[in-house]
Amino acid sequence: SRVPIAMGTNKGGAFLQVQPDSSVAQTRRPDELVVCDDGSTDETLSILKGFSERAPFPVRADRNETNIGYVRNFEQALSRCVGDIIFLSDQDDIWFNDKIERVLGVFENWPDAMVVLNDQVIADEHLVPSDVTKLANIRRLGLPDFRFITGCCSAHRKDWLSVVLPIPQIGCSHDRWINEIAH
Repeated sequence: SRVPIAMGTNKGGAFLQVQPDSSVAQTRRPDELVVCDDGSTDETLSILKGFSERAPFPVRADRNETNIGYVRNFEQALSRCVGDIIFLSDQDDIWFNDKIERVLGVFENWPDAMVVLNDQVIADEHLVPSDVTKLANIRRLGLPDFRFITGCCSAHRKDWLSVVLPIPQIGCSHDRWINEIAH
């Protein structure tokens, strides 16, 4: 399987370097990183350029001339990905080293699955992990598991884009739209 990561950025220079480094540390590296930047005015693009020069896979970063909003920005990144299984990533994510490998294993075991979600550990601003995950918090509140919708914890088959794109302008986020349609 060819595996791209679709990332949206916007003024993420303060914490952007960590996510690309965690994608390099994967036991199964991505085949490319596709970034759409929503008009950053900080060092986001120079960080991405520096990363692209040392990355062991292609990095494509495009900057929008005007701010189009995070939903349209992610939609743009998704539509530019070439691959079988597309992973979504926020600019401040840190992935466990086996994330891609484990998620691909789920897709292999369930060939009819279009979307796979993984849980996330909650950390503070210094990246100190807590003993709590987002799904555990949802369950603790007594909410059903389907309320766990986080784009940065999802991967989907490229074919799924023909169902979910374009994302309607109805006031919902890209991750909510992509994942709720899968239920």
